[in-house]
Amino acid sequence: METHKTIFERLLEWLRLCWRRIGRVWLVTARSTEVVLRLSPLIILSPLALVSSHIFQSTLGSDLAWNYTIKAIQSMGPVAIKFCQWAATRRDIFPPFLCDRLSVLHDRGYPHSDDWTDQVLTEAFGDYRSKGLILDDVIGCGSAAQVYRGKLLTTKPIKNGSPHKNHSCQGNLYREVAVKVLHPRFQSSVDRDLFFIEIMADFLDSLPIEHIKMLNLPRVVEEFSVVLRDQADLTIEAKNLRRFRFNFYKDSEKREIESSIVFPQPVEGWTSSQVMVEDYVNDAVPIASFLKDSSPEGMEIRKELAGPLLRAFLKMVFTDNYIHCDLHPGNVLVKTALVSKSPSLWNSLFRGDDSNELEDEQIKRSIVFLDAGISTSLSPNDQKNLVDLFRAVIFNDGNRAGRLMIERAKHERCSEMEGCVDAFADGIQDIVSEFHDRRKEGLTLGAVRIGVLLSRVLDLCRVYGVEIDPAMANVVISTLVLEGLGRSLSPDLDLLTFAKPFVLGRGQV
Repeated sequence: METHKTIFERLLEWLRLCWRRIGRVWLVTARSTEVVLRLSPLIILSPLALVSSHIFQSTLGSDLAWNYTIKAIQSMGPVAIKFCQWAATRRDIFPPFLCDRLSVLHDRGYPHSDDWTDQVLTEAFGDYRSKGLILDDVIGCGSAAQVYRGKLLTTKPIKNGSPHKNHSCQGNLYREVAVKVLHPRFQSSVDRDLFFIEIMADFLDSLPIEHIKMLNLPRVVEEFSVVLRDQADLTIEAKNLRRFRFNFYKDSEKREIESSIVFPQPVEGWTSSQVMVEDYVNDAVPIASFLKDSSPEGMEIRKELAGPLLRAFLKMVFTDNYIHCDLHPGNVLVKTALVSKSPSLWNSLFRGDDSNELEDEQIKRSIVFLDAGISTSLSPNDQKNLVDLFRAVIFNDGNRAGRLMIERAKHERCSEMEGCVDAFADGIQDIVSEFHDRRKEGLTLGAVRIGVLLSRVLDLCRVYGVEIDPAMANVVISTLVLEGLGRSLSPDLDLLTFAKPFVLGRGQV
């Protein structure tokens, strides 16, 4: 009986294994077929666009092809959209027309119905209207969620100097809020595509190719899956926003008002996994709108914006070790406000007590960071490696940085092979020296590529088997995105001027 039972159990296990394999093959086949079918009309539309633009000097064919391409990308789900959002920021890699076309994906997703929004709000908060939440119009629609502008009844007046506004309505006091609601089936769409990517990663990792195995694709995909799935729970984004606000303001209202960096504040008691209510930031527009102004005045404003943007990111990386990993232009706004300048001593002495009425006003522009659902921290070892790498760039000592990376690695095969430690350290030194030599031209955003440097370091780690936490890859991608945005704003800024204080532990935003 025991033998028959064992055989039966083995048969069931074999059937389950076969079923899982059939399911995987079906998923890969179905998803691949879907992608091919959705993109197949471009076989006709692309030649039509070329003929239309080159022969008839018309953009009609090109517009038609791109409109379809954008819709096809949107229909393929949030994972495809996230990749294209990243590509839209890399004007140093892709041609400007491609970036301009893909940039619409930053804040133009498929809108969902108001009925779905009402259902989500009711499930989360009950009769939300009687509790004082009023929705107005839709102000944004991304790959994960739809954002409404609204008002929320409050009993706490907003103090003078606050970046937010309050309104009186029928004798009640309301605060302006933004209401973020996840799209229907967002979680299932992410799970489907991530499962597809995991299958492909497992398949590639099973191939008897050492270079592919050294990539450790299953682990990289696992890390990426955790990061992307965090976007399916808005309570995580609310927690991240509170963490960023503490890092930049230290719970000081004065510090928040004076800061050039703005993180919206989630409203207590109004957050669930599918909806988040946060303060609405007035007078803010996407930073991409400033990239179109190449006039002398516009270039000055762009240079003014690039400074706090880069300093804020360097603070996240080197000071706080808590990094916003979704900083495409759709998630970076610019808030413009008029602030009063304090009267000078001269005015106080010679204009009398009425001088306050004659105070000058100046324009203050602040960087607003939205959509903090994807955030990460480096392990202590990788944080030290990153700091040492930047120190090596500053002091031209890449060999020491390379040896420290080997010593601190959780897993490495480099020391097991003769001569590889020296080769790896020399490789880091070559990368650093090449970068350091460009100081003669000036370490400007237009002349250097920090993101490329980090990518080359990761490639060297892969070749010599020095394992780095996949979270480092998220930081590299974020650096690539921010670097591309900073270069678009002001390519002549000296990168070393911004980075050195933070690397040495004395940087301030």
